[in-house]
This record gives sequence, C-alpha cells and structure tokens, in this order.
Amino acid sequence: AGRGPGRTDLRPAALAFAGPRGLWLARLNPEWRFALRAASGSGAGLPGPEDTGGVRRLWEEGLFAERVALLAAVRRQRPDAARDLLAGTWATERAEDRLMFLDSLRTGLGPADEPFLEQALGDRSRNVRSTAAELLSALPGSALAARMADRAAACVAVDRTGGTPVIAVEAPHECDASMERDGVVPRAPSGRGERSWWLGQLLEAAPLGTWSARLGGRAPQEIVALPVADDWQGELHAAWCRAAVRQRDAVWARALLGEPAAPEAGGPGAVSLAERAKL
Repeated sequence: AGRGPGRTDLRPAALAFAGPRGLWLARLNPEWRFALRAASGSGAGLPGPEDTGGVRRLWEEGLFAERVALLAAVRRQRPDAARDLLAGTWATERAEDRLMFLDSLRTGLGPADEPFLEQALGDRSRNVRSTAAELLSALPGSALAARMADRAAACVAVDRTGGTPVIAVEAPHECDASMERDGVVPRAPSGRGERSWWLGQLLEAAPLGTWSARLGGRAPQEIVALPVADDWQGELHAAWCRAAVRQRDAVWARALLGEPAAPEAGGPGAVSLAERAKL
C-alpha cells in the first residue's frame, strides 16, 4: 500500500485493493487522505482557480485523472497559475505524467512559459524534451526558435550564379548534442536519409519570419514560387507546411496552398494532400 499515495495513477487500484482498511489507514496516515475524499465523493467537482487552497490540495492529493482535469481547467483561466502549479511538483512527477501535464501548456501558450519550457529541454525523458522543444518552437520569439532559425538559415540560400534565382539547400552533416537538446531526433525513420531528416526538423522549428530576410526580402508567395535545386523542393515545402501549422501562420499557409481555384500541383515538388489537410 505504500506506493498508493505517490503513484497517483495507481490510487484507484490501491483503493479497490485496500477496501475498508483503506479508510481506516487514511484516518491514521495523512498521505492517504485521498481515500477519504474519494469515499465522500468530494472529487466530483473541481475547485475554481480562485480557490487556491482547494486547487493546491487537489493537485497534491488527487487521483491522476483529477489532476489532469484540474491543470487543464486552471490553465484555461489562469495560465500562469497552472504553470506554477506544475513547476512546484515537476521534479517528483513520473516521466509519463510529466509528458501529459506538459501537453496542457498548449492552451494559452505564451512567452511567460519559455523559462519553464527551456528547463524542460534538459529532462531525462526524450518525449518530454521533444514536447518542450515543440512548444518552444511555436513561440517565434523564444531562444530556441532563434537557435533553430540560425541552423536552418545556414542550410538554405538563394543562388544567383545561373542568372535566375534558385533556392539552394545544403542539409546538415551531423546532429550534434545541442541540436538534440533542442528537440532534433537524431535517428531517421527507416527508409529516410539522415541529412534530410535533420533538415526537415530544423525547417519545421524555425520561425517562418526567418525566410523573408534570408531569401532577399521576398514575400512568402514569392519564396514558394522560387525553383529549388537538386530535388529539395518537396522536402522544403513540406517542412514549411508543418511550420505554418505549428506557428498558425495564415500568410504562409495561403502561399503554400496557392489560389483556391488552382489545380492540384503534381510531381515530386508538390505539397502532399496530407500536408495540405493540416493547414
């Protein structure tokens, strides 16, 4: 029974196993107070965000599902309070719980979340690190977004040597430790080249505002219309599609989709229907 209080996901099973003895134990051991609350049915409703004492008690004593619901409810109304609530117990949460709780920060995501998310980049769980990096890349003003912009810009440039401007792409030659910390997954899926895999992740995470300055001050529509050398167009445009979804950039989305009445483009350089469906 000793694991019941700490593992909030196991509390329902612990209650079922303990039976009436669980209530007896709860009256003797403060760590089992959740059993008294569950027995009385007081978990049926969530305290309002203004009830700081009730929120804190439920966060510390609640069942896992209650804690997830509580964090989401507080986040909707008081984003900073929800983040502070999570930060207070972050070090003691299980990796799978940290991942679920971290995902709640998508609601109301803003610059104030950056310090906490930067700290989460050093988490021991790869999935937690990846989610933190994804959330940071959705904040174009974040330090991570700036780092990704620098890396991505080093891979893409306008080549004017042939007279007609062409986008030239040079994919990364390695995935170093700093890239991994910022959420780049080093191992490519089966059938995918490593360098194109790394490139796609950099492009997806870089702020789309990077490209106007990098590619001669062009607007998104002009950038998308430029030819791309060496069969990189499909990779480049697909990554920009994912970035437009992540950053909720309507201007880039329209540029990548083209005019509504235009026929579907074909060939290896076209943005796939799956990518378009996300926009």
